[in-house]
Amino acid sequence: MASDHRESAGVDGRSALLDLLSAIAVVALAILLGGLVASIALAALDALGIAGRDSTIAYVVSSIAQFVGFGIAVAAYLSLADAWSVLRARALDLASVGWIVAGVVILLIVSTGVGAILSQFGIVPATNQVIAMGQQNPVVFLYMIPITLLFVAPFEELVFRGAAQGLLRRAFGPVIAIAIASALFGAVHLIALIGGGTGQLAYVVVAALLGVILGGIYERTKNLVVPIVVHGLYNATLFAIQWVDATGSATGLL
Repeated sequence: MASDHRESAGVDGRSALLDLLSAIAVVALAILLGGLVASIALAALDALGIAGRDSTIAYVVSSIAQFVGFGIAVAAYLSLADAWSVLRARALDLASVGWIVAGVVILLIVSTGVGAILSQFGIVPATNQVIAMGQQNPVVFLYMIPITLLFVAPFEELVFRGAAQGLLRRAFGPVIAIAIASALFGAVHLIALIGGGTGQLAYVVVAALLGVILGGIYERTKNLVVPIVVHGLYNATLFAIQWVDATGSATGLL
């Protein structure tokens, strides 16, 4: 009996390690394939004379392509691993709508609150590349609203909450799964940041914290559509605020 228990523990340990490595692998594959698809899109635009690599159109198209690449990566991985069962999604109901509203409000409060706390210590989070670009050309913020709703939020949530957190949940349970998936979510944002040192670390920590909230909502609702919509509306709200700030449009509304 003791031998059987040790053998079972060994199998469970190997299975958990495999799921952990699988979660990391699916995130890495999404980043690599997303970058590849974005590069192909940029090269095509340039070769066809549609837009230069530094143009706003090129940025918009490459952003869409990148997140489509995320989706392709997850679909390929889950198909090869026969692991589609880790995803949980269904149509929204009234309770889901309540979670969406609450989720967006919570994300806004937490991000604002953490930002205020960090500022008290003289810490300014690094700037995301899209924010820097939008400040130079505010129309980017308007483009990013539909892009974040249709591509960024759905495919980021598919990667980090659907695939990574799903694989980790299978091995470690929801709490550890949320923690690890959120850490991966925060760390991945490093590649999109301008700045360094403490500012980058602060941004990663804030992103990871928001990931914990999204992961918790996913586990509570057991419906990937809910964190997708929460994430999309949160990002869209931030882009709208950035556009108003960059253009001074708030003055015209008073």
